[in-house]
Amino acid sequence: MPCYGGKTSPRSADVPLCWRKSVAPNEEIELVSAMKKKLLRNLLPLALVLFAGCASSPPSRFYVLTPEASGKQLANTSDLTLGVGPVRLVAYLERPQIVSRDSANQIRVEEFERWGGTLEGNITWVLAENLSRLLGTGAVVTYPWERVVETDYQIALDIRRFDPGSDGQVQLSVQWRVIGKDGSALYAIERSEFSEPVAGSGFAAQVAAQSRVLARLSEAIAARIGVLRSGSRSLSDS
Repeated sequence: MPCYGGKTSPRSADVPLCWRKSVAPNEEIELVSAMKKKLLRNLLPLALVLFAGCASSPPSRFYVLTPEASGKQLANTSDLTLGVGPVRLVAYLERPQIVSRDSANQIRVEEFERWGGTLEGNITWVLAENLSRLLGTGAVVTYPWERVVETDYQIALDIRRFDPGSDGQVQLSVQWRVIGKDGSALYAIERSEFSEPVAGSGFAAQVAAQSRVLARLSEAIAARIGVLRSGSRSLSDS
């Protein structure tokens, strides 16, 4: 199949070389270069937007609760072994961000103000340290503890509110239970509500108030254990 000039493709006797579309090497390089430039022009605005977004995001700050119980011992319980936990949180508190409240029915999640560790773990450790000081015993363990540890009492808690309101008061609403060894008896079931003013501005002041309200809860629990030690009678026996 001849072309103009009578030449045929050396690679195919059936398809003339002149029928094939060919691009000169220089033209191919220029085409690839143009495509790259167009791609860069399209991606550059997107990259600038993403970079600006990252550069404008404030850094996250992290907070922890602290033991605030006084050194005053409320009961002579140096031989007591106490277990603290499990601590269960209402669903809206189960998040790494600190939660505050704009109204009775509206909460605000602070994206860049966060707990160092889990809130559940923070509360458990602080309660354990507070109770250790108030009861004068170093044998306070946190849930879950080793199977070889035999506790005299276990404190289980359901926290239903633990945040500041629009009035500047941190509110704690909690149900707690005193359980006997190996869950064999229920010695007490209580509902407690405490409030503490936020002394100052900022989230550090809020967390400090939350630590103080946990100290008040710890004092109520320690006082109840002191009464139980004087004559441990379970609710199931009454």
